[in-house]
Order: sequence, then structure tokens, then C-alpha cells
Amino acid sequence: MSERVVALWLPDWAVLTAAEDAEISLEAPVVLTARGEVFAANAAARALGVRRGLRIREAQERSAEAVFVPYREDVDHRRFEPLIRILEGIVPSIQQVRPGLCLVPGRGPARYYGSEAAAAQALTAALREAGVIPAGSAVRIGAADGVFAAQQAAYRAVPVPVPVPVPVPVPVPSPAPITDAILVIPPGQSARFLAPMPVTTLGEPELTRVLARLGVHRLGELAALPAASVRDRFGAAGEQAHRIAAGEDPRRVRPRIPPAELAVEREFDPPLERADQAAFGFRASADRFLAGLAEHALVVSAVRIEIVGDRGGRSARSWLHPRHLDAGDVVDRVRWQLQGSGAIEAALSEPVALIRVIPETLAAMSTQEPGLWGGGPDTRVHNGLTRLQGMVGHDGVLTARIGAGREPRERQSLVPWGERDPRTDPAGPWPGSLPGAPPQTVLAEPLPVRVIDAAGESVSITDRDVLSAPPHRLVIPPLPRIAPGGVDSTVLAWAGPWPVITGTTAERVDRFQLVDERGHGWLVRRDRSEWWAEARYD
Repeated sequence: MSERVVALWLPDWAVLTAAEDAEISLEAPVVLTARGEVFAANAAARALGVRRGLRIREAQERSAEAVFVPYREDVDHRRFEPLIRILEGIVPSIQQVRPGLCLVPGRGPARYYGSEAAAAQALTAALREAGVIPAGSAVRIGAADGVFAAQQAAYRAVPVPVPVPVPVPVPVPSPAPITDAILVIPPGQSARFLAPMPVTTLGEPELTRVLARLGVHRLGELAALPAASVRDRFGAAGEQAHRIAAGEDPRRVRPRIPPAELAVEREFDPPLERADQAAFGFRASADRFLAGLAEHALVVSAVRIEIVGDRGGRSARSWLHPRHLDAGDVVDRVRWQLQGSGAIEAALSEPVALIRVIPETLAAMSTQEPGLWGGGPDTRVHNGLTRLQGMVGHDGVLTARIGAGREPRERQSLVPWGERDPRTDPAGPWPGSLPGAPPQTVLAEPLPVRVIDAAGESVSITDRDVLSAPPHRLVIPPLPRIAPGGVDSTVLAWAGPWPVITGTTAERVDRFQLVDERGHGWLVRRDRSEWWAEARYD
């Protein structure tokens, strides 16, 4: 018999909290992006055809007016943490599936409050009173036998309008408010509830593809198959899917371990007026911060530093590290944030009254242990750059990153050692940018070249975007360190044209990729009259 489970779900949690943080209207279509794809979209964006998993460019084509916001997982978890803590104060054994969705064992709360529906109402009321639910969000709660059925019940709970008493003389009643939704599947009825759902609901793509080829399209059809046959054909994964479809979910709610309070802060009385004094005064707190992490076998690679001034001014910033921070790294970042672009001994705009450090990205210490023989050159490079950065400042040591942009040279950026390029996940479209892997060698400025056909004439582009003749030879003048003797070789293969509209004057250029007889790939473009080399694929 499956365990009774209550699932609490806040639809569009990530999008609503991101819009709230960015002060974006809830009526606007909002899209969260991650790794070049749509991570989540609100109802307004979904109405325009934007779906999770779409490439950003396709989503922009479907909804040009949508606001695109990069998804930050650490912020998402941090925003959901107060909600989890409120629920833990009411019922024990909360399991967080992801920000916006959590599970509660149903038996205990139902016994205490009288029923699962009453327990769900108590949980919802507590969250509403605490004000931790973002504006425009409705809480949906499902109760059923097993984890899977409870989640599906929460997804399918439909808010019901609550009748509002209206005086008789008023001919048109006022709009009824929409309440939070609760759907309780009675004990023993989960299999019947799940039966009409498609097998794709299981979230097992490989299994569901095979089931579809065998003619099994619904969970009820899967549950009707002999359990032994499913186990023999699909193994452990098939056996679990069969039990879930039959309403016999073997999984249990796994309570989370409440996180320890790992943040540290230091108050200064009297407030300190110099950056070096404040950084030195925080050293003991930094040691205590790292010692607290070590007690839990954790290391931190991203921290948030909050500085409060004596006159109420505030400064908050997240700092990253390519590996993990030690106490000296934390003190350095406090100092860099205090001094800004000034010198370390410079006076501050206002005295510092409090410094707080909050861990954002944690990892198990075992994942960061060096190998038996050390890290070799990587370790030496890391240590050397870190020491140099500590001496010359945060912006004194820069590393190359591939950022966002339309032109290859625009995508080159230098960022401080350990930081991410904020342009790596652009909010806006980049029509005409190169797909796939970028070229390895990018010229600082485009270089005029010649692309010649078999008759020795320069290749041109007709009004119908067709080449006058196939490229036969590529002639490039000498390039220091890239092609000292120049290039004059046969073109073995080519691809294009790809038109790009650039500039405020809507000037058009066409890009091509050429491969010469040495095996080098070249990115070239043709404007109205000339050919230009932009980059080389090594």
C-alpha cells in the first residue's frame, strides 16, 4: 500500500519570483532562459507559443515582446527557503522536490487537522499570512496514494471561484475571487485517477518510446500488463513505472535536513572609516565562516557579501571563485568590495557598521580534494593567478571568455579571474550570430582578401543572393603569427551565403566559410564590393 502524500505546488514559481525581483509587470510575457534554452515561461508567454526547451531564438520569434531573464538557480533556491521553513514550523518531514514544489507525508497532518483537505488549507493559510507567496500566484495542493499521484493531483487541481454574497438590488454581481485549489484523491483510487494519463507523464523518454511502439499509450494500459512481464522486459525502471501506474508507488517522502546557519556577520562599534581596517577586522569572522563550512564537510565557490554603512547605505554583491574560497579569498573580496576602484587605504564614503557573508554555492568537500599527485600545472596556474589578484586587485587579473554578440570579435571579452561574463546568457536576440563552435582565431579587425573563381575573376553575389561562380582560390595577405607568408591556396570546400543585417543603416553583408588546401577553415564575408576575412578555424 502506497503512503499517503500531500504535494504543494506553486505554478510558475521561478518566473513569478524573477519578475518580482526585476520589477516586471505580471501581465507581460516573461521567459526564463538557461543554457541557451527556455527554462520556464509565464502564462502570458505560453499563450504566445513559448514552451520549455525551445531555443532562445525560436522563443524570440514567437514572442518578440517577451522579457527574457537569465535563470539563477541559487536565487531560486534562496527565495524558496523561507517558504520551506514556514511549512516545517507546521508539519515535520518536508521534502523539497524543486523550488515551487514540495511533499509532505499525509497521515500525520490529516490526523491532526481532521482531514487532508483541512491540513492543506492550514498550510496555504500559513503561507498567505507570512507573505512569502509571490503576487499573482495560486497554491495548488494534491493528496493521493504515492508521490507521483500526489504531484499529478496538484498539477490538475483547478481553482474554483468562491461565491460572494451580493445584495439583492444589485443586478450584476461582483467578480468572484479565485481561491487556491485542493484536489484529494481518495485512498485506493490513485490507479483510476492516473489511468487516462499518457505514459509520457512518467518522465522516462526511453521507456515511453518503447511502450508507444508496443501500443501502450496510457498509464491504465501499462497498469493492466502483467507485472512479471514488464519486469522481465524493462527491468527495474519498468517495474517501478508499472507500480506507479497501478497506484502502488514504492517511493516515500524523504524529509530534508534543515540547513545549518552558515552565514557570518561582524558589527563594528564604532564604525570603521577605512577599507583596510574593515577588511582586517573581518579576518576572524572569515576564519569562523570557513571553519563552519568545514564542520559540515562543505566548501563554497560563490558568496554574497553585504556591507551596511553607518548612515544606512548598503552594498551587496555576489562573488565567484573558479574552485573554492579560503579565508584569505573571502577577506580579499570584502576588501575589493569596500575599496571599489580606489586604493585600499582610501577613506570610504561612509563608515562601515556591518559586514555579512552568505554562502551561495556549496559543494561537498570530497569533490574538491586534490588527486594523489596534485593538480600539476593547473594547480600552479590557479595559485599563481590567485596570489597575483590578491596583490593587484580584483580587476587586475583578467581571463578570456566567449560572450554574447553578433560579430566574432564582439564575443571576445576579458573578465576578472574567477568571474562569469554577464553577457554569456544575453537577454536580447542576436540575429546573424554564428551557430555552433566559434572560430579559434579571431582577427582584431577584418582584413581585405580575395576570393577568386576558376577563371581568375573575383566572386560576387547577384541580386538573387547567388554566387557568380563557385570559389576556387583564396588569397590573404601576410598576417603576423597567423599566416606570416600569406595564403594563396585552392578552396576545397565552402558554405554560404548567410546574410547578416548590421548597423543602424541596415547594411547587409554575407558570410561564408571556406576550407583551403592546408585544411584551415576561414570565416569570410562579402559586402557591396569587397571580401573580408574575420576569423580562422584552427
